[in-house]
Amino acid sequence: MKKLLIMIFTGMLLISCSSEGQKAKTEKLMYDKLLTKNSAEYYHMPLGLCEDWPEETTTREIYVNDFDLLKRSNIDYLRISFGWDAIEYEKDKYDWLFWDDFVKTGVDDYGITMIPYVCYTPAWNSTEPADSALYWNVPAVDMEQWGEFMFDLVTRYKDRIKTWELWNEPDIWIYWRTEDVAQFAEFTKIGADAVKRADPEAKVVLGGIAYKPEWIEALFKDHGVSPYIDVVNCHNYFETWHENPVEEITDYINDVYNVVKEYGNKQPIWMAEVGYSTFKQGSTVSTSYSAYYDYEHKPEYQAVDLTKRVALVRSTGQIDAMAWYEIKDLPPSDEVIGDIYNNKHLGIAYADHSPKPANKALIFVNELLMQPVKSIDEKVTSNAKEGTDSRFVAFERENGDMILFAWLQTVQYDKRSDDKTGAVKDERVETITYTLPSALSGSATLYDAVGNHQEFSSVEKSDNQSMLKDVTLKGGEIAVIEIKK
Repeated sequence: MKKLLIMIFTGMLLISCSSEGQKAKTEKLMYDKLLTKNSAEYYHMPLGLCEDWPEETTTREIYVNDFDLLKRSNIDYLRISFGWDAIEYEKDKYDWLFWDDFVKTGVDDYGITMIPYVCYTPAWNSTEPADSALYWNVPAVDMEQWGEFMFDLVTRYKDRIKTWELWNEPDIWIYWRTEDVAQFAEFTKIGADAVKRADPEAKVVLGGIAYKPEWIEALFKDHGVSPYIDVVNCHNYFETWHENPVEEITDYINDVYNVVKEYGNKQPIWMAEVGYSTFKQGSTVSTSYSAYYDYEHKPEYQAVDLTKRVALVRSTGQIDAMAWYEIKDLPPSDEVIGDIYNNKHLGIAYADHSPKPANKALIFVNELLMQPVKSIDEKVTSNAKEGTDSRFVAFERENGDMILFAWLQTVQYDKRSDDKTGAVKDERVETITYTLPSALSGSATLYDAVGNHQEFSSVEKSDNQSMLKDVTLKGGEIAVIEIKK
């Protein structure tokens, strides 16, 4: 089974219309909003989810249940993965049965706007034998056949789909085994040309990088790929498959943004995969990360991480859409690419679709940031002491409301003891006062990661500022305060 990833962008409802012409017009407007580079001071960043839906084992019941979960979570945009190897099982022989029903059901019955990527070389066009476990991650022998497939795929679904992402994580060996940038540049250009020939209105998305901005730089600077690309995509799994603290996600985004700014054509940037697993064995999470505190990689903390990570990504002002990996955990019997443990424990729901705390966290933070906001981090001050573990981001809505997200950073390697059990109790507590740059006359509400709330009464107001006094931050938790104008 391949890592067939699905991104669902939330926050923009696809209107169901009786007229097919009006429906097509509405869908175009929805895509236009998603694909327009956000240059306004205030803007909304759609949120999303990812999922594995392999054609070999997915039944209609499974994806209908997934669609129902999306609907309950107010999710409207869906990133699906088309497997070239499964659809064109022999040269010029296609099996569309699964995807015809999937796309029609999702778009027509559930009002979903689909945003797919296409991946995986078929055995008949691979340098590897068909019985090889990795025939699908090498460049095609005949790349023109890739172009023909993309033309046929786009032609078939162009009335319902308007964006096409070419491949997945080409900057790592597991998905592009040669790690040859020049080969991938040629591959991308052929695919992009085919997309535009089949549907001149369609947009081409660069295959999302796993973690190497320099890969995008090489494609754009050295191989002239930028003119073929309408959207740039990047992924992030800090603290699961990467040792960096989640707080450094902003540095990563800035690196991607700077590459696009210098060598690109002002393309919007998506973070099409971002996640945090609920797996650990002792202190071991993956070959790249070990847990320290006892709450790490448990369902309750996954919800905290989701709320924190969404706030951090949005605070950069540089990501135009974000997708959380994934909808639900995978059954133990399922095969996956790469890490067989974390890949099965990334869902915001369990395998039976019952929600984890992260499901509530996604609904909560999506609703909280539904209205356009701008970052005001640089205008907010705190009385935190030197050496504080506290971190925060803050936003302002167009109507003047403000939102503060504050927490104690979990991963600080220089402050961790030699305890390697992954079971350390986090007893850190800091009490901090934050000063916001406006006199807000409305009420203040304190939320936790999943939206449980109570009145926050410790607000002191003056002519030009509001002080949130004595905000208590505890290790493994997050405090979210919304203050009305």
